[in-house]
Amino acid sequence: MPVYLGNSIIAMKHIFTLLFILLTFSAGIAQETNPLPEQEEIISKLTGHSSIGEDITLKDRYSQEARMISAEYLERKLDIFCDEVQIENYSQTGNNVVGSILATTETDQWIVIGAHYDSVKDCPGANDNATGVALAYSVAKHVASLETRNFNLKIVFFDEEERGLIGSKAYAKQLLDDKVNVVSVHTIDQLGWDEDGDRGIELEVPTDQIRDQYSKVAGEYNYTFPIQISDVTSTDHRSFRQLGFAATGITEEYKNGDTTPHYHRSTDTYETVNFAYLTTITEYVQKVFEDMMK
Repeated sequence: MPVYLGNSIIAMKHIFTLLFILLTFSAGIAQETNPLPEQEEIISKLTGHSSIGEDITLKDRYSQEARMISAEYLERKLDIFCDEVQIENYSQTGNNVVGSILATTETDQWIVIGAHYDSVKDCPGANDNATGVALAYSVAKHVASLETRNFNLKIVFFDEEERGLIGSKAYAKQLLDDKVNVVSVHTIDQLGWDEDGDRGIELEVPTDQIRDQYSKVAGEYNYTFPIQISDVTSTDHRSFRQLGFAATGITEEYKNGDTTPHYHRSTDTYETVNFAYLTTITEYVQKVFEDMMK
């Protein structure tokens, strides 16, 4: 009997140890994929899931009035951590929201990250493109927190993408006219859908250097999700590449087919966003930009 009891106690200890390891591992996974509160807020307010101001709830971000309300909200959000923020009016109807984060060492070189904030009519625009706005915001906020930044950063929320990339074309031309020394441009469009659960993304028409940097960071941090190269040119990164800037787009598996079925529909709502997926890709892109800043 004592031997049996002793073995039972040892066995129970092993079971409890195993359970503790499993629970700890599970907690780690949960922590990694918990939605970022700042992203939940941004997507909620931009899509009308919650009010964006006193007695103001957006149906879409299509009208000039709705886009201006959105721009002013995003300006306030960027003002929390940017060195300078402004709404840049490039036409009678268009406004880009631009934030600047200065390097910690003197340099005239800039990296640009951006996402369009407008939507089509009668579409809340959760995946397209409140998710891109939320990711770009979180990446810029992370860059601002770094002790060392060897490059300046521009974060830009583009207007009128849905009307022919108008906002990004205006901003790209401004950079060219002002002879800004731009190292690379990264635009985000649609990152809230992952039906097959593989966390895959696509890099759209990256330069070799941009592609290699994303691949290097994925390897260093053991990100094993698919990173596919796409030739899609229908969003904001095209505006920059056409003027000679090194640029890429980052998106869910749009060309590979694992993309939202709610595209440009009234059903593109807050509830359809896969926040666990968005969190994973946000943390990855944060690490990419952290590496860029070295």
